[in-house]
This record gives sequence, C-alpha cells and structure tokens, in this order.
Amino acid sequence: MIRPLQYSLCVLMLSLLSTLARADTSLHEALDKAWARAVQARVAESRQSEAQASRAVANSWLAEPPSIGVSEKNDRLNDRVGVREREFDLALPLLLPGQRAVREAFALRDAADANAALPAARLALAGELRTTVWNVAATRADTRIATERLNTARKLEADVLRRQQAGELARTDLLLSKEETFAAKNALSETQTRERQALARLHLLTGLDNIPDDINESTFLSAPSHHPRLTLAEASMERVRADMQMVREDKRNPPELSVGVVQTRDAYTTPAHNTLRVGIRVPFGSEARNAPKLAAANSAWVKAEAELRQTMAEIAAEQSETQAALDNAESVSQTAQTRAALANERLALQEKAFSLGELSLTEFMRVRASVNEVRLELLRAKVALGAARAQLNQAKGILP
Repeated sequence: MIRPLQYSLCVLMLSLLSTLARADTSLHEALDKAWARAVQARVAESRQSEAQASRAVANSWLAEPPSIGVSEKNDRLNDRVGVREREFDLALPLLLPGQRAVREAFALRDAADANAALPAARLALAGELRTTVWNVAATRADTRIATERLNTARKLEADVLRRQQAGELARTDLLLSKEETFAAKNALSETQTRERQALARLHLLTGLDNIPDDINESTFLSAPSHHPRLTLAEASMERVRADMQMVREDKRNPPELSVGVVQTRDAYTTPAHNTLRVGIRVPFGSEARNAPKLAAANSAWVKAEAELRQTMAEIAAEQSETQAALDNAESVSQTAQTRAALANERLALQEKAFSLGELSLTEFMRVRASVNEVRLELLRAKVALGAARAQLNQAKGILP
C-alpha cells in the first residue's frame, strides 16, 4: 500500500511542478525577462528622468540659475590710506512674459513623449521576441523530422540486414540502406546545430534556455485603442510643436535683475558705509541669434510631421500584409494536412508491398523520402501559421 501511494504522490508533485513551470515560462513572462535585459528599455526609462528635468525647469521662476558676484577696489598700489569699495551682487535672470507658460506646455508634451516611448519600445521588443521564438520552433520542427528520418532509416537498415542474411535481398540493398542512415545522421546533426544557434539567440534575448510551452497566439485578441507606434509619433510631433513655440517666445537673452550691497570706506580710521544697489539689464534680440533657432525648430517640425505620416502608412501596410500572409498560411496549412494524410496512407501501402517483396528497396526509399518531405512541409506550415498569427498581432500593436 505504501509504494502505490508514494508513486501517486510523486506523479502529483511532478504534475504540479510541470504546471508551475509552464506558468513561469509563458510568452508574457518571456517578454518581461527580455524587457529586464533590453537596452531599449533602459533608454526609454531614461527618458522619464529627462521629462522630470523638463518639469523642474518649467516650475522655476527664473530663466537660468542665479549667480553671485564679488568685487573690490582699494588704494593699496598708490596712496594706501585705506580707501576701499567692496561690492556683492546677486544676479537673477528673469523669464520674459509668456515664457513660463510655454515651458510648462513643453514639459507636459515632453512627459507625454517619454510615457509613449515605453509601450513603443516594449512592442518593438515583442516583435524581436516573436521572431526569435518562432525561429526556434521552425528549427525544432526540422529536428523532429530529421530524428524520425534517422529512426526509420535505422529500422530499415536492420530489416534489410535481416532479409539480406536470409537471402531475400542483395548486398547492394544493404549498402543503400546504410547510406541512407548516414545521410539521415548528417541531416539531423545539421538541424540540431541550427536549433542550438536559435536557442542561443533566445538565451541572449531573454536569458531562457528554451521557448515557452505555449507560443501560439489568438488573432481574436483585442487591439489597443491606439497603436503604440502611432501614439509615440503623435507625442513626438506635439513635443516638437511645443519646442518650436518655446523658441518663438525666446526672442532674446533673459533680462537680469541684480541686487547688490556696496561697502565703502574712505580711510582706515573711518567707518565703512553700506549702500544697497538695484539694477536691471535688458539684452536686445537680433536676427543672428533667433533665425538659426527658428530654422532648426521648423526643420524638426517638418521631420516629425513626415515621420507621423510615414508611421501611419507603415502600420496600415503592415496590417494588410500580415493579414494576407495569415490567409495564405491558413490555406497552405490545410493543403499540407490533406497531403500528409494521403502520403501516410500511401507509405503504409508501400511498406506492405516492400515487406512482401513486391517493391524494390530503391523505389521504397524514394517513396519514403517523398513522404518525409510532405511531413516536413506540414510541420513547417503549422509553424508558419503560428508565426503569421503572431506577426498580425504585432502589426496591430498587441503584446503577448
């Protein structure tokens, strides 16, 4: 009674562990792991700090940081009677009318642009992950067919050896079966190498040693109300617009209010007198100062507007192309399933004919190679169908 109970508990524990492992290696978890390692994630997150700095600048009542100046005049080089004049200045660069409002508007647009960069970067990383995962799945399908081919070749070689020893087949048939076994070994070695390379790229991207248990995606998932790439392009254009408005308001260097204390003394024996000094300095604007800044801002605006139109066109084209690719993949998959069913039936009949001596080894191997090719096409069609669904979701802006 104890051993069956222990066996049942072991089976239950293994089942639970397997379930946990599958939960821990979902496609969404793989994306999280890739995001934790991605460079673009760090760049997008650093934009948040940049936006916070813009907000701090916008909240300031000064155009630039204040400065302190100290100066002194005395007669130590000539009369040396103790004449001295010291001056302490505090310079406060002031904002021009309207500048604070445009700075606040720019800070808001900058924050929106930084926030939009995160989903866009995560979507781009999801596309890279999807490509890598389905590349592993494709190489794994090739490895599976190559393994089946090798196992079948070994069984055939053993059967031919038995029949050759019984005098039913010639030695040339045995040599031909051995050649097929070696060819199958080489094919399997090649596919395993490509699979290891694909897994290495997956590990570099996510840190995982294997693809998630379930990588198939549904095409009925709800797409975001606004595509992340389009949101980022619109936010970038609005940020450039706010920057251009800020440049237009920045017509000249900021006026400077200075508050100082002047300390004077006529001789060593006389007391010092303190005087308060208040002044203001107003710079003039010039074409040489403003024209290059306005030209650069207008150029950035034209570029942002063109990039927005290009992004809209690219998204529409990608969605149309991936939908067409999915329709084609579904058709190819259905055809491949029908062909595989027919090929398997034909192979069963040919195996029976070969075992009865009604079919030569050469003809049987040709038929079996054709069937293996059909099976491989079926597996590749299934992988292509899954990849097409993933690419359609990618084009719609849907994350795993």
